[in-house]
Amino acid sequence: MGVLKGRGKIRVRLVVGFSLAFLTMAAFGAVSYGYFFSMEQKLVFLSQADEMLNTALEIRRYEKNYFLYHHEEDFAQALAYLREYEAVLLAEREHIERYWGAAAWSRLRELAEEYRRQFGQAHQLLQSGNLESAEQVRAVAGLRDTGKKLIENSEGIARRERDTISSLLRNYRPLLVGFLALLTLIGAWLARVLIIRLVRPLHMIEEATELAALGDHASIPWDGTHRDEIDSLVQSFNNMVAHLQQSNEQMNQNEKLSALGTLTSGVAHELNNPLNNISTSCQILLEELATDVSEYHRELLTAIDQQVSKARDIVSSLLEFARQREFELRREDLRAVVGEALKLIRGEVPPNVEVRVDVPEGIALEMDKAHLVQALLNLIMNSIQEMPQGGLIVVRGRIEKESGQALLEIEDTGRGIPPEVLPRIFDPFFTTKEIGRGTGLGLAITYGIVERHKGHIQAHSILGQGALFRLTLPLVGKEG
Repeated sequence: MGVLKGRGKIRVRLVVGFSLAFLTMAAFGAVSYGYFFSMEQKLVFLSQADEMLNTALEIRRYEKNYFLYHHEEDFAQALAYLREYEAVLLAEREHIERYWGAAAWSRLRELAEEYRRQFGQAHQLLQSGNLESAEQVRAVAGLRDTGKKLIENSEGIARRERDTISSLLRNYRPLLVGFLALLTLIGAWLARVLIIRLVRPLHMIEEATELAALGDHASIPWDGTHRDEIDSLVQSFNNMVAHLQQSNEQMNQNEKLSALGTLTSGVAHELNNPLNNISTSCQILLEELATDVSEYHRELLTAIDQQVSKARDIVSSLLEFARQREFELRREDLRAVVGEALKLIRGEVPPNVEVRVDVPEGIALEMDKAHLVQALLNLIMNSIQEMPQGGLIVVRGRIEKESGQALLEIEDTGRGIPPEVLPRIFDPFFTTKEIGRGTGLGLAITYGIVERHKGHIQAHSILGQGALFRLTLPLVGKEG
């Protein structure tokens, strides 16, 4: 969880992308609703406007029939249609005034009332028998002119409504195209995020996981520039395979040590008896030789005894390497153990080598004190031997809060370890020293001691700048 803290770019991108898509659709839906609502109102009123126009036409038709045939039924029917016209006009007053202004509605209302007045006047003149009088002619002419204006105004209202609906449809078309284009862009962007930042990396992780299951612990090549969830996942995977590789190497090393331990134990025991016999025989000869024996022969026997002693030291190292007795773990302070190791090695430190200690008190470990001192002696002596011209050795210790372990580092400013040699330094009998100056068991024994403490040891080095040995050991109540 700590690795993912502060990293959520893909999640943010997806949330932003889907939010944009949702907001775009919501905005488009709101605008579309407004358009369709307006068109619905226009269509409803258009049907009413068409009804008004048709009613006005019916009024004019019955008007003509009345003046042709003088039937009272035609007059009554024309007035009935006029009343329907006025009812529709009154019902649609709000719509007409909102979209076309109060003057448009008042004009239609005035024309309807004027038409009623003129039609009534013409009807009275016709009833009085003044069919050809000038007054009757003027009344009919005025009536027809008013009826024509009534039809023209009603037709104009209907036409403008159709034009408005057509305009709404024309304006809606680019809006629809723009919405589809924007939605396509958002979809393409989301698809890119999903494919490039999710699908492809997940496929790489899947393949790497399958290879790891087969024993190939290769890390995934990754630039780490995006710093998002996938980046965290890849880094975690790479850390995992690195730890698996390290664990496998430690397991191989342990198996190697175990096999060699069994072998060397038998060899060491077989060598001990003849070496003891040779040493005893040399000492007896030296004691029993007459005084007249040449000094040269005494030196030869003494040299034999000294070389036997070196051979016995080597056998002793082999036995220590092969010994698998249980450790006697006790609670010890790490600083005290480091101090004891430095006391034992004080006489072996050259004057041109400085040893500094930076280990705080209070770091309690469950350890076999004698064996851990031996491991520290091996590491410090190894550093001294790599600084023939002198230098600095620093022993540092601290508690790592994240892992809950103690960290002990031995760093020197010596010649360093060549890169091709570094992976093999913990192998038994591997040494770069001259013949007779080392057995190649010191670091192997140190490795085994640290492992038996349920700890880990790693070596880092830059050629010409020195080496660093890092030991991690479990604290009291912890396991590494």
